[in-house]
Amino acid sequence: MHRIQTEISFKSEKLKKYLTNTVFLIILFGLISCTPKKAVLPVLVLSTDSDFGNYIAEILKTEGFNEFVVDSLTDENVTTAYLEEFNLIIMTEANISSTGLNMVKEYVKNGGKLIAIHTDLRFAELFGVKPAGKTISSGYIHIDTTQEQGKDLPSALLQFHGEADYYTLNGAMSLADLLVCKNSEERYPAVVSNNYEKGQTVAFLYNLPRSIVLTRQGNPIFAGMEKDGILGLRSMDLFTDGWVDTSNSKINQADVQIALLSHCIENLIEDKMPMPRFWYFPDTLKCLVTLTNDGEYKSERDFEPQFRDVDSLGGKMSLYILGVDKVSKAWVDKWTAKGFEIAGHPDDTKEAADPTWNRMDSALRVRKSEIASNYGLPMRTNVNHWFVWCGKNADGKQEFGAEANLEEKNGIELDINYAHYDMKSNQGEHYLGPLGTNQGNFTGSGLVMKFADSRGKTINVYQQLNAIYDQEYNESHDPEGFFNCFKGLMDRSLQNEVYSFISVKSHNDEYYFSKSPLMKMLTYSRQNNIPVWTELKLLNFLKMKDEASFSGFRWADHLLTFNLSSNLKHSSGLTFLLPVVHDNLKIKSIEIEGQIRKFARWKIKGSEYAVVTVTPGITYNISVKYD
Repeated sequence: MHRIQTEISFKSEKLKKYLTNTVFLIILFGLISCTPKKAVLPVLVLSTDSDFGNYIAEILKTEGFNEFVVDSLTDENVTTAYLEEFNLIIMTEANISSTGLNMVKEYVKNGGKLIAIHTDLRFAELFGVKPAGKTISSGYIHIDTTQEQGKDLPSALLQFHGEADYYTLNGAMSLADLLVCKNSEERYPAVVSNNYEKGQTVAFLYNLPRSIVLTRQGNPIFAGMEKDGILGLRSMDLFTDGWVDTSNSKINQADVQIALLSHCIENLIEDKMPMPRFWYFPDTLKCLVTLTNDGEYKSERDFEPQFRDVDSLGGKMSLYILGVDKVSKAWVDKWTAKGFEIAGHPDDTKEAADPTWNRMDSALRVRKSEIASNYGLPMRTNVNHWFVWCGKNADGKQEFGAEANLEEKNGIELDINYAHYDMKSNQGEHYLGPLGTNQGNFTGSGLVMKFADSRGKTINVYQQLNAIYDQEYNESHDPEGFFNCFKGLMDRSLQNEVYSFISVKSHNDEYYFSKSPLMKMLTYSRQNNIPVWTELKLLNFLKMKDEASFSGFRWADHLLTFNLSSNLKHSSGLTFLLPVVHDNLKIKSIEIEGQIRKFARWKIKGSEYAVVTVTPGITYNISVKYD
């Protein structure tokens, strides 16, 4: 017996390694079975500030997946063992070393789930594709709605901005196609799914976060340039020369591509564990309205009737004023106590044709100081007079995020300078899209997300589109269209899952025109139980939702337990969603702090969710039983 063992040990090194590894695995399995799994977040984001990589975190928070950690493959502490702690890895565009490449491959080989954004060509085998040796700059995406990941998403052609690589399929399944133009017969995969050894992968073959930012913020090469022929540099100049496909006005095409990413996340993680996510809106709303008023040079006597009208129908309004000498502190105190917002209206119109960093910085500082000294109020949301938009950084170089950088520098946290105004433009009639019922969001998004600069670094300022702009409809002599635009956006948000935070502008100067349609809007909101908020209240909700997080996950014996942590309070509820069905199991019960909680069931973009609302500012222990 000893002789035979000696022969085996010397003549078969492979067998020796096999036996050694087998014994090791048996011991390891025994240890694992006796020791609880380490509590980790289920999602790891591997990204950097370059190439819009870290903006993927903003996308995940917008979609409510607040259970991720951000790291980088360049970190020496990132090892294969570390990667294997996560149920899903999302890897953005970056320069990856051979070591990092091998770690990611090992992770997938061993059963890992991976989503890659504009992947390195060396990963082609991992994603089941072959490089075709060509790239394009901007084009269209067509989602395959017959696949599970594309289920219940629009089948329209969706614009993307930025470079994409051409690949051919080599074992992968295409989830979306890439077209250089609408009538192109040549198609290449844009998003693919693949099984690789024990793992699964999804690859976006274009830079999704970059495309989302450019779709929402416009063309960075037009920064600081007069493009639409309307006096003054504004953010709308960034959307000229065909940047917006107006045939897609009604579908929020950037949000659709984000939804495809969410579907891919939920599909990949389906056999790992049910994963909660936060809902876009407060409580169980499916739409939200904010109302703003640029006070210009009017006085409190002029504002009073409009405020009373709005308040009588349960609405609230944000007022941005130019002249603090025309508005008393007593009047401001009265209306802020009722829930209205008073903020400043920075004025850099003297250099509207070429706003500079220093002058715009001064305009923001002056107005913020006036609001603080006269009324004792912070200025956290902002609309500039004439929507003047600085497109140059402190060094005088083009930067389409410069105005947002200035706002961040001055403590502004939410911007409403993007507005639907294109009257008498040199770009042709309504280059930002049709008016009335068919008007949508020209930024391709109804959601409120943070800005990024042209390098892709996230700016800590939220961007809200002012889609329903009174001056556009006043100059069109179309009060009915003003209301119908509002109704169309709300109806699509409530009925067609084209979710939108709707911002309405009603200048006091133009109240003679807007009063009647605005009262109809407020009445329609009440009929649909949709509140009308100030921008400040919306900002506080967004900050609360983004700060909240999920942690402490355990999934065993069909029982999911986790913590929901929230430190910021808000008058509205924080809602989270859980898949009703997970791996052929259905939710049986949800307990919060040991108490059974009733839940609603919603179908959202093809998937059914259990819906639960909690009071923010508290940490909860949650148990979900599947059966």
